[in-house]
Amino acid sequence: MKNCSNSIAKTVIIHDNVIIEDGVIIHDYVVLYPGTILKKGVEVFDHCVIGKMPVASGNLARSLKSSYGQTTVGENSILCPGVILYAGIEIGDHVLLGDHCSIREECKIGSNCIIGRSTNINYATTIGNDTKIMDSCIITGNMTIGNHVFMGANVITTNDNSMGRNGYDEGGIRGPVIHDGARIGAAANILPSIVVGENAVVGAGSVVTKHVAAGALVMGVPAKEVSKSN
Repeated sequence: MKNCSNSIAKTVIIHDNVIIEDGVIIHDYVVLYPGTILKKGVEVFDHCVIGKMPVASGNLARSLKSSYGQTTVGENSILCPGVILYAGIEIGDHVLLGDHCSIREECKIGSNCIIGRSTNINYATTIGNDTKIMDSCIITGNMTIGNHVFMGANVITTNDNSMGRNGYDEGGIRGPVIHDGARIGAAANILPSIVVGENAVVGAGSVVTKHVAAGALVMGVPAKEVSKSN
């Protein structure tokens, strides 16, 4: 459904069952798949794909669903060129998605977030409000990131200690949990199921193999606690 107050380039492909609210701007060569909802004031730049269904060639350990529901982009959010949003995603209001970032199915991103260029967010991950994730980060599947979290560029998170040897165990494949206010330095690596407490700080380049207490500063390979705020 299109509204006359919108600006939609002639090269945009709009499938059935797409809702576009007032004041939306869509640039050239964008594809909107069924179930896409663009809220008021959204701007989508060139070559974005929204509502894409995941596919597998038969060798994916994790089973895919036949349907993932709607993909919603909240009010006044901006999708920079080349963003890929899979089906079943919820993006909050006033979110900026940088060039060529990719967000997999069933993710939820809160309002007032920034997701940097070329960052990949895997399936079923939840990100709170006012969180900033810088360029080229790898955010693994089944991960939780709280509110007011900062992640520097090139942070890597993982969710499988067996590195694929044991197939896909729904209960055992878990990414880290990053609590509110935590700050993760550039190029840090955080291993599966690690919990980073509120307002904790992980130094740049650290490899985090153990839980990080609230307010702690950890750094190194492997990361060790060097101080803790009261």
